[in-house]
Amino acid sequence: MGSMASLMLVSEHPEQDSTRAQEVAMDVLNDVEARFSSYRADSELSRFAAGLVDRPSDQLRHALAACEWLGKVSGGVFTTSTTHEYDLAGYVKGWAIDQAAEAVAAAGVVDFALGVGGDWRVLGNGPGGRPWRFGVVDPTDTGAVRALVDTEGAIATSGLYERGEHLRRTAALGSSDAVASFTVVGPLLAWADAFATIGFLLGDRGLGWVATFPGYSAALIRPDGQMVADGAFPLAAGSVPEFPQVAAPYL
Repeated sequence: MGSMASLMLVSEHPEQDSTRAQEVAMDVLNDVEARFSSYRADSELSRFAAGLVDRPSDQLRHALAACEWLGKVSGGVFTTSTTHEYDLAGYVKGWAIDQAAEAVAAAGVVDFALGVGGDWRVLGNGPGGRPWRFGVVDPTDTGAVRALVDTEGAIATSGLYERGEHLRRTAALGSSDAVASFTVVGPLLAWADAFATIGFLLGDRGLGWVATFPGYSAALIRPDGQMVADGAFPLAAGSVPEFPQVAAPYL
């Protein structure tokens, strides 16, 4: 779906576990790509949108229901409709990584981080037996790590500094509470990723909105560089809480 998948693992048998993990993860991700890609005319989603699928698969029914729920709980901020296509990627990308991560764990690989497009799902421990730790960078200078975040589940961010204007605020949302980036941490990447998108579009109101979902917390950066985070956002001990934006795992 136009994003790069990345895998990092901690193992006593890195070559063996890496090969097994890559094979298992790619099997899942390739299946999701074939089923949900809006770029492929032969995908189940494209054929469904064209009225060519009589009985959607369980996976497609799940994704459609999840996107419908996200639209309702966000007051219509989350949408699957674009000018040219029917697109479920706002939910499916995170969900695909969750599914791939669970498959990798079922194959016996214990400690790893699996990510797509800068968003990550982790299982087990990171290097040194500690929680997986992610670097937080200034969205105006992605080479500068400003804080560290520990997570035992998933971490996702939404912003315009890497992909440009791929998110749109409606006239009803306005721009008075616009943010430069919005980061969400929680158990599953499917929801963390979608919540980050919605939170970014909601702006300052997004922090309180995310906090209504148990286990999920958020931080945002305003255009002037001011950082605001809710009390549950898991900044690592001794980390400077400035400019939270998710980067790669910090080793």
